[in-house]
Amino acid sequence: MLAMRSAFSLALFLCLLRGMPLFAQEREAATEQCTVGVACGRATADGRPLLWKNRDAHKRDNVVMALTDGKIPYLALCDAGNSDVVWGGANQAGFCVINAVARDLPQGSTKGPGNGGFMKLALQQCESVAHFEELLTKTNETGRRTRANFGVIDAHGAAAFFEAGHTSFVRCDADQSDTGMLVRTNFATTAAGSVGRERFARAAAICRSPQAKSLTPRFVLQQLLRDLQAPASAAVGEKGLQDVRETIHRQTTVAALVLHGVKQGEDPQWTTMWAVLGQPLFSMAVPLWPASGVVPPVLAGNPRSALCEASKRLADAFYVANLPSATDPEEAAEAEQPGAVRWLRQDAMAVVRRDIVFGEADILARYDEAMTDWRAAGAVPKPAALRAFQEGAAQLNLKRILALANQHAPVPVGK
Repeated sequence: MLAMRSAFSLALFLCLLRGMPLFAQEREAATEQCTVGVACGRATADGRPLLWKNRDAHKRDNVVMALTDGKIPYLALCDAGNSDVVWGGANQAGFCVINAVARDLPQGSTKGPGNGGFMKLALQQCESVAHFEELLTKTNETGRRTRANFGVIDAHGAAAFFEAGHTSFVRCDADQSDTGMLVRTNFATTAAGSVGRERFARAAAICRSPQAKSLTPRFVLQQLLRDLQAPASAAVGEKGLQDVRETIHRQTTVAALVLHGVKQGEDPQWTTMWAVLGQPLFSMAVPLWPASGVVPPVLAGNPRSALCEASKRLADAFYVANLPSATDPEEAAEAEQPGAVRWLRQDAMAVVRRDIVFGEADILARYDEAMTDWRAAGAVPKPAALRAFQEGAAQLNLKRILALANQHAPVPVGK
């Protein structure tokens, strides 16, 4: 263990040394207003930890990339065309990370990585939550520009949030909570912020509901991340129109992740990342394995993702007005404020919501069947088998979303 920690420390030092020019050029923001959560094994149906995130941003073009630019290969959620910063992911050691901004955390540094750069560094280097904590301790001294709630799980049973400012952090373990689950939005429990408290209360209520007593990826994807219960602050629209600026699924939600870890002692290559590109209400999750080493082209993009493009077209058919683009590159990277209300035509989307949920449920069932067979065989399948499954799921989801987009948002003749 000492040798492993020493090797990690050396790798961390070299990465920090070589990475400083990248961090100096980083254009990300400290304002990613997301809804996130983590559950340890005792809170889940299968005893494996879960980590999840609804990503809110003005940049709607999201992709998932397979990257090999560090010590450990990993999959990461990125803005299309930019892998310099990442917004969540999982690596082949079974370490997974997500974040939500917490601007109430203390500042004090003008150098080092911001939220997205720090998560990239962690995925490149960390084999465990303990390594992530060591990375935070090191960068307390060398400097970073993070102000975020970082959620992490690993292949050793750890599941936690780290409330990390520029030069300090506090660790909160899921196993120490009464439910085995923790949720966060955009304030730190160790500070005095107020942003996202309504979403926090709603997410916490869902996680304490009888239906969530034993969490599954299906419940998180289909019940939690797509939740539209309006908070008290919501504006009242005309009949059939809903203000979704502060619901869990928001007008600024552009992607989602559910990261499904392994039990302690299991092969970390079973780790699965469920990726939703586009608004979850108008897209479907695709299971991806870091062990596969690749991402289907319809998610990876060139540079844009075909699945994300189809989802965007479908989503725009159910909003009264399009989401305005941000001019500030930092605001575009992470949407702290949702902006003016963008009314959701909820009365018109019942059939689409049913088709989305049923289509995704089909992929979830196929995944469960495949994983049961593979686990019975006693070993993680070869990368080729993982690649074939995730490619098939991606193509099927694209076909379904395109069909819905063509039905509800047909492309004008000549376009």
